[in-house]
Amino acid sequence: MSFLSTAQMMFNAMTKPKQRIAIQEIPHGRVIDIGGGGEGVIARAGGAGVVAIDKYMSEIQEARERAADASWMVADAIELPCQSHSFDNATAFFSCMYMPSDVKEKVFRETRRVLKEGGEFWIWDTYMTPKRKAFAIRLQVDLPGNHTINTAYGVKAKDQSAASIGRLLQDTGFEPEIITNRKHWFLIKAKRV
Repeated sequence: MSFLSTAQMMFNAMTKPKQRIAIQEIPHGRVIDIGGGGEGVIARAGGAGVVAIDKYMSEIQEARERAADASWMVADAIELPCQSHSFDNATAFFSCMYMPSDVKEKVFRETRRVLKEGGEFWIWDTYMTPKRKAFAIRLQVDLPGNHTINTAYGVKAKDQSAASIGRLLQDTGFEPEIITNRKHWFLIKAKRV
């Protein structure tokens, strides 16, 4: 991304209202968190039951400091070094926004492979349109135990919606249901079929 696009993204993030997300629960059992580095939101919410993966060691190092109880793995989610049917559930917290559609499809197929029959895949993410070159969103994430995370995410803008994620989930063997649908973000819970 160019300096101008990066500056535009930062300006967009700072001028938009902060979106508040309260995470009351995450899926039960052994959970694989796709793109779980950085703030380590799901690892912080789920602790020892979470295996957070990220393809960048720097993201894992940053998150590990905040959620030492979770397990951490450097891996690309299009080819997970995990046995089939080895996780009860999966999550992705604002990770899909960083993936092109063809990569999302591969990640969803691979996530399905590592989930047990009937496992759920919970995806929190944002609406984007490619009309702008850069996209950013500011979040306040409230976790159990009165912990709050203030953060911002930014990427090169692309076309993404709850409907487009839902279609990809269906195409890859999940049954999606939009649980939360806000103006700037959504939560989809999808069941492995």
